[in-house]
Amino acid sequence: MGNQSVNWHISGMTCSGCANSVESIASAVPGVIEVKARYANGMFRGQVDPSVLDENGLKEKLASAGYQLHTEHVTPAQKMKDERRILKVIGFELLTAAVLALPLLVIGMMHLSVWWSTPLQAALSLTLSFYFGRHIHKKAWKLLKNRSTNMDTLVSLGSISAFLLSGYSLLSGDIHNVYFESGGLIVFFVLIGKYVEERGKFQNGKALLELLSLQPTHARVIKNTGEQKIEIGDLEEGDLIYVGPGERVPVDGKVLEGHSTIDESTFTGEPIPVEKHQGASVWSGTLNGDGGLEVQVAQAGEASALGRLIQAVADGQSTEAPVEELTQRISKIFVPSIILLSVLVGIGWFYFGESNAAIFAINVLVIACPCALGLATPLSIIAATGVGSINGLLIKRAASLQHATGLTHALLDKTGTLTLGKPNVQGVKWLTENLASTLSALNSKGNHPLNLALKSYLGDLGKLPALRRFKGVPGKGIQGKVNGQTYYLGSSRWYEELTGGKSPELHLTSSLFFTDNQLLAVVGFTDVIHPDAKALIQTLHTKGIEPVILSGDRQEAVAKVAYELGIKTFHGNLDPDGKASMVQSYEENGSALFLGDGINDTIALNKASVGMSISDGTAAAQESSDVVLSREGISQIVDFFKLAEATMATIKGNLVWAFGYNIIAIPLAAGLLYPTFGFSLTPMMASLAMSISSLGVVANSLMLKRRFK
Repeated sequence: MGNQSVNWHISGMTCSGCANSVESIASAVPGVIEVKARYANGMFRGQVDPSVLDENGLKEKLASAGYQLHTEHVTPAQKMKDERRILKVIGFELLTAAVLALPLLVIGMMHLSVWWSTPLQAALSLTLSFYFGRHIHKKAWKLLKNRSTNMDTLVSLGSISAFLLSGYSLLSGDIHNVYFESGGLIVFFVLIGKYVEERGKFQNGKALLELLSLQPTHARVIKNTGEQKIEIGDLEEGDLIYVGPGERVPVDGKVLEGHSTIDESTFTGEPIPVEKHQGASVWSGTLNGDGGLEVQVAQAGEASALGRLIQAVADGQSTEAPVEELTQRISKIFVPSIILLSVLVGIGWFYFGESNAAIFAINVLVIACPCALGLATPLSIIAATGVGSINGLLIKRAASLQHATGLTHALLDKTGTLTLGKPNVQGVKWLTENLASTLSALNSKGNHPLNLALKSYLGDLGKLPALRRFKGVPGKGIQGKVNGQTYYLGSSRWYEELTGGKSPELHLTSSLFFTDNQLLAVVGFTDVIHPDAKALIQTLHTKGIEPVILSGDRQEAVAKVAYELGIKTFHGNLDPDGKASMVQSYEENGSALFLGDGINDTIALNKASVGMSISDGTAAAQESSDVVLSREGISQIVDFFKLAEATMATIKGNLVWAFGYNIIAIPLAAGLLYPTFGFSLTPMMASLAMSISSLGVVANSLMLKRRFK
């Protein structure tokens, strides 16, 4: 049995340092080949060897450090439900803690000298720190036993140190160095920060909520005994359901009876309702108009188009951009470095005879914030994938957003992307007698777009001769017998292969009509340029990105499209491997986007820095893509560039804030200004500053939607 990819969920992480701890602990377990944990959305991804891995042992190892690994599948709906529940729990605990924290803050700032002031502060601080901060201390202790650290380690050390220092000073009669309020308020301000973070993560994932709200949970099944309301998960393929006026369609399926109009703007972006009658397809999450419909179920729940979209958005929010590697490397050494710095600061001030040496050391522990660093990139990615999904851009891999800002080439497939993919027959050139009826009889059995175009061109020729022994040859053409003679309709290569003759010089996309020993006619096709293609090419030129056409079509046909669009570089006659090789060569000299829509484009899509497909392309192309344009097609590429720029601006802003905060805050906490200006922070002030740092990152991430407009 080979290695297996896993996509599990892990809870109990409280900062980016936790993600590093999870990775370290899991990597040491036999059978775990590779692992990546993500604090922003509780993702646990990796490669495991099922024949070696003991899942229960892995769970127990992580549980010993305070983390709960969930190996069962967690749906996006359940995930959002869990996040909402966690947010409510944290909110209630914060509200309860505020009842104790506010009087502690007031008494501490008033510096009352009455006899009951200090004991009351001690009692309030003790409750805040060791009850409301119990999870923090418990997590820090578990991590210590596993030789790991995270933000909880810093907060726990800071709070306990402030409390113990205050107790020692009180017992020593030194009432001027009592900081009971700091010991308790450190925990309170951390709870504020945690609530802000969780709410920010929840808000940034709001796109999932909007999509989930479109998905009905029940359907009305038509049975012999009448209608019966059942859950979507209990539906089976082939069931018959009723969709009433004004209701959302609960499944993907076909209309068997009824007539109505349906608003499909959630998928197509088009505000005009689409008429639906017998035989028409309908999609889950779309809104029915004023007519009732009986629909036969094809796909429901997670298997429906909407269900797959929801899962794809959730998966996209779990992917990483390359820039995130920087913050992860820093986070791994951040907490141990801060602890060491705190010790050095305390020793340094003590060496110079400063009575507040311990306070400065505690300040350093409390003010440092790895959370801001850890959230900088993930929150931006979550916000970007959410904004993208609402606007018809399905971001499957976050790295594409970063790569998009440094592209040198845009490699574009021709048929179905730059052109509409709906060929028109320019003409039929007969080289012998006109055998239109025979050609029409053979062509009528083909289902290739070229066959459909020729069928439309030939029209109704009346009664056609009988066709026998019809056969389709993939990638070559079709054949069949009429009056005992075998006729062929297909590519020039197939003609040369079967007849041994040389194909005539062709300047258009063409099909040859021939027998075993004679060429009968040449059918020439033209393809219509996509109405948005010229605007796209102009945008690419403006951005300094060179457009290039990669196509499997004839070189002459590709040249014609390139000339019309003002594209200087183009390559035709490419098979799938040829396209992939071309993408690889452009990647070696820069960074390339490849846009394709067919099965033959899948290899090339995987090779490009940004692989992009359109919603009406093949499923294989969409699966291989980093980005799917799910509404207006190629015109959305411009929107993708805007989203990528807004995302990178948000990430850079978050990193500047996170790094800048720590660069400024840590020296202040260590007493940099104390010798010259007599200014120093208290542990309470340091903990407040630490909470504000995460708030800045969350707020900036929430602004991404405005930057995109």
